[in-house]
Amino acid sequence: MKLPTHYFRFSASTTLRLSTLAIVGLWGWFLAKFFLRDDRPGLLALLGVCLLGGTLLSVLMFVSSYSFVANAPEDQIDERELALRNRAYFRTVQYVVVCLILGLFGTEIAEHRGIHLGPNVFQNFLLCLMITTLIVPSWLLARWDAAAEEEVSRWPGGSEKI
Repeated sequence: MKLPTHYFRFSASTTLRLSTLAIVGLWGWFLAKFFLRDDRPGLLALLGVCLLGGTLLSVLMFVSSYSFVANAPEDQIDERELALRNRAYFRTVQYVVVCLILGLFGTEIAEHRGIHLGPNVFQNFLLCLMITTLIVPSWLLARWDAAAEEEVSRWPGGSEKI
């Protein structure tokens, strides 16, 4: 794979950590907003940090080498990378479907309890889902790569470079 120069070449473990922080930050922002009240300005500031941090980390993931593999044209990656990318796409579709089903169940439960969820809640939900959907393939590719590196390092002499 020939990687353009403007992509960050993070290791698998670094990409995994950064993308996990981005996903947790974005969903943490969305879920914690349900507990937000006017008399808690510290929580409001913390939620702003979660949103800003998750968004900035997502941008870093968009310009990482794993994002390149996740979004590269087929002629720029080899067959193994193409198979991994297709597997990551399938898992990402599963992630989106599960999130949408959980969102629908959450809406039904809230309505059953008499809680009205306004359009801002749906906008925030879709914002989190959209941004995390863009970085989940990179996260999965880094996760699988880190697991492969760990497995190789367990072999006798596996950590030695050839």
